Amino acid sequence: MDLRESIPPALTIALVMLACSGLPSLGLETPTVTAPASPTSSAPPLTVAQVLNAEYTVTTFSGEAHVDKLTDGAYNHGTDPAAADFVSVHIVAIDPGQQVVFGDLNEDGAQDAAVLLAENYGGTGVFVSVAAVLNENGQPKHAASYTIDDRPAISALSVEDGEIFLAAVVHGPNDPGCCPAMPVTRVFRLVGAQLTLVGATSQTPDGTERAITINTPLESADVTGSLQLQGSVTIAPFENTLGYSIHNRDGAELASGPISVLAADPGGPGTFDVILDLDGVPPGPVLLIIADFSAADGAVLALDSVQLNVR
Repeated sequence: MDLRESIPPALTIALVMLACSGLPSLGLETPTVTAPASPTSSAPPLTVAQVLNAEYTVTTFSGEAHVDKLTDGAYNHGTDPAAADFVSVHIVAIDPGQQVVFGDLNEDGAQDAAVLLAENYGGTGVFVSVAAVLNENGQPKHAASYTIDDRPAISALSVEDGEIFLAAVVHGPNDPGCCPAMPVTRVFRLVGAQLTLVGATSQTPDGTERAITINTPLESADVTGSLQLQGSVTIAPFENTLGYSIHNRDGAELASGPISVLAADPGGPGTFDVILDLDGVPPGPVLLIIADFSAADGAVLALDSVQLNVR
């Protein structure tokens, strides 16, 4: 259950589902593509203490969003987990003694932060999200969050080249609530007012990595009329079909459809090479997303993306 889908402003990427699979749409937060700010900030870097004592916006199961002021990385409302208004929020340690990672998330030259927020509203579920905290003139401001899973096992969190990288073990479709067993990586980019999933991999039970790689077009390429989309997959998707979608700077979907994958063997490595028609896509920056979805539960198994300029 995703507690973050209702964080305003909620723009949802309606990525096309696998052809003939009948899967429900899996919502992903949609970016607004903007030009990077000049890195001239003179703001002092955030401290661990500031981040652990900042305000964070969380959303309950009822969809009610509220702001919680953490004290030393924790907030609690009520003591009875069975009560309807019980809330427990805390920042999860990534490694012993490390609760915060730092880096510039919005290209303004100031040191921002990322943390893992765990939320419990009674019962056994503890929903963990990645939270981006921006540096506003030396003060922390919770900018956006993205839910990872219920009780995932997080193995790494870092800020690399302005993006948040996460490695974790999450629940596969047949995993019991106590015991996630599917290793994944997730890459998030803070664009506009929200975190956007821009890269994802997962592992099969035998340890094979499931990944998508876009080879053409390159990041920030200029395209017009149509584009040739070439790439590869380490594991052919269900029915040899991926989904693509193209979105403008406001998050509106401009085009979407299936992508056929050529693979010598079912479930083996494969490639894709298609021409995407850009008729109806107005000039400007766009985000192209390619994704592979689980036929069992609709979860993202692999994802790659590239920002382009339509001329």
